Amino acid sequence: MTMRILFRHWLIASLVLGLSLTAQAESLKIATQYPPGSAAVSSLQALSAELAAATDGALDLKLYPSGVMGNDATVLRKIRVGQLQGALVSSSTLTLLDIPAEGISQPFQFDSLEAVDAARIEFDPTIRARLAEHGWYGFGPLDGGFAYLMSQQPVNGMAGLHASKLWLPDTPSVRDLSRSVDIDFAVLGIGDVLAALETGAVDALIAPPAAALTLNWHSRLDYLTDQPVVYTWGILILPERALARLTEEQRLVVSEHLNGWARDLDAQMRQSNASARAALLSLLTPVAFAPTDLSDLRQQLPTP
Repeated sequence: MTMRILFRHWLIASLVLGLSLTAQAESLKIATQYPPGSAAVSSLQALSAELAAATDGALDLKLYPSGVMGNDATVLRKIRVGQLQGALVSSSTLTLLDIPAEGISQPFQFDSLEAVDAARIEFDPTIRARLAEHGWYGFGPLDGGFAYLMSQQPVNGMAGLHASKLWLPDTPSVRDLSRSVDIDFAVLGIGDVLAALETGAVDALIAPPAAALTLNWHSRLDYLTDQPVVYTWGILILPERALARLTEEQRLVVSEHLNGWARDLDAQMRQSNASARAALLSLLTPVAFAPTDLSDLRQQLPTP
């Protein structure tokens, strides 16, 4: 076989191999607790299509919604071993990474979203910088809205709160809050809350309106206390090594599209959370929290 024929065979084989490699898309696998059909998941699905179009099919997102990849600790472990490349998480998840997330999440810190927005001017770049110091990219924060106290009996002060059979998510910040103001709460998984409301094991909870509507908790509740308890937010996190295997051009495309996605979803979720609160106000009876009790609460809590 002549050298010319050998070269031709080698060239054809190289082209075929190259084409097969470029045709295989690289997927960034992202987990979240948000369910299919939610604004967060729908926006990530749209983002996947945008990334595929911007990279000629070389890159997209593969989503794992509804907590199918496990709880926060399990998801972070899967990210560390490379089974996942990222996750859309709540602020409390950052404590598992030893990343301080305080700044806009203290209980009873804010009375209005205008005050939140003023604080976020400084906080948003700060939390992304903290993540970067620990080897993570952060895209967000993303508005989660205020969480409110909802109950089967009117709660207009601390006496009513202490008398309630309260459910709260069992996170380090919630446990700190419970100790600070001396209130007990039931430790239940999110999927068990509705049944607990039906049986009377729980008769009050603190949650964002959108969550109460999505999970149908509002159907077992009658009152909505008007004082915002805590501002909630989320963020999409990816370890730096998740993007290290991409080309420089692909990394720039991912960063540009994810930053745009975060800005758009933050605004979309703000609007969605406002609509959810309006819907709850039409379904539940509003209750005013006693100003003196609120003042006493704030004195008991650490200064933000």
